[in-house]
Amino acid sequence: MVLDTKFLGWESAEVHECSPVNDFTSRYAKRYTRSVYEPGVELGGMCNGARCENIEAMTFPGESFDLFITEDILEHVFRPDLAIAEIMRVLRPGGAHIFTAPKQKWITDTRQCAQLIDGEIKHLLEPQYHSAANGGRSLVTWEYGYDFELLLCEWAGYVPVETHRLVDRSKGIDAEFNEVFVIRKPCNDSAHAWNPRPFA
Repeated sequence: MVLDTKFLGWESAEVHECSPVNDFTSRYAKRYTRSVYEPGVELGGMCNGARCENIEAMTFPGESFDLFITEDILEHVFRPDLAIAEIMRVLRPGGAHIFTAPKQKWITDTRQCAQLIDGEIKHLLEPQYHSAANGGRSLVTWEYGYDFELLLCEWAGYVPVETHRLVDRSKGIDAEFNEVFVIRKPCNDSAHAWNPRPFA
């Protein structure tokens, strides 16, 4: 819904999706690529039809994509600040990062659950896991609270963050953690800003 209402013509944009959970975006985007992180696979190489990338340090050249999509990824990375900075780097001016991440209603201040120190995981809180798209489990490394948008803004280089709370029961959209966040990469030239038909 956010793509359709806020990014008209997105189907013709250069779209990259990190660790997709379904094939929805790839069915509609004409210029679509995807990546996953697979330990032991060379970064920038291919793994089961997807490019292997570490979202905290990607091998893509700068300004590679118009749209960068992540769904429930940031709560599983050790350095979300680096991930956001990297996504902003690979976005073209006027492009956007569109993403989901659980923002906990009962947490005022975001808290780190686990750290990676010299290749070893150090748990700061009782370990918890989410189901992964590949059928495995993903360690929760951060729990985001009310300050999430402020942190995102800082990590993105003090770029405003949009929060969309969507409810449309006719489309099955009504649940907890249904916020969609958008960070638009600034551009100095209004001709490169997103317009109703940028790629038609």
